[in-house]
Amino acid sequence: MIIEAVGRQDHRRHTRRVSGRFQCLALLITLSACGSPTSPGSIQSHLDTTSPDLKVNGVAVQPGSTTNVSVGSRVDLRIDYTNKSGHFLHTAFVLAREDGIERLLSCGVSGSGGEGGGSGVGTTINTDDRGRTLRVLLLGAYGPGSQGPPPPCLLQTPDFKVNRANVQAERLLMTLAVQ
Repeated sequence: MIIEAVGRQDHRRHTRRVSGRFQCLALLITLSACGSPTSPGSIQSHLDTTSPDLKVNGVAVQPGSTTNVSVGSRVDLRIDYTNKSGHFLHTAFVLAREDGIERLLSCGVSGSGGEGGGSGVGTTINTDDRGRTLRVLLLGAYGPGSQGPPPPCLLQTPDFKVNRANVQAERLLMTLAVQ
């Protein structure tokens, strides 16, 4: 009788442990299936996994760093990526000043065939930016479809300004302190 009672308690403990493990596993599967803004396949994770090639006056700059520049400095930006999202990928390079003024440098669209892709642009620092801090941003959005010719870039307005209403994610590439 005592041996049977101990055996039942051990069985209940083991059942609770296994049941708890299954609950944790079910929760993990549910969370990963829902997808968060940084889950694999999300637009934010897509931007975060791009490979940036950033240069100021021909000198490589580490992504995420702050660099001192002067008016007239040449800034070259390039990203490489693979798009397997099943959607058109819209990307834009933007210079955003601390006073809220944004300058759209380029806006492009790529398909989702899984091939390697990339985009790039070069610009010079304007006199209007003297004494300002410029954040160099990569903006992104997934658009409908993935076949046929790419649609116009969702991230720009007809007058070539940033269309913030369509921005789904952004990545800070670097910060420029203009002297």
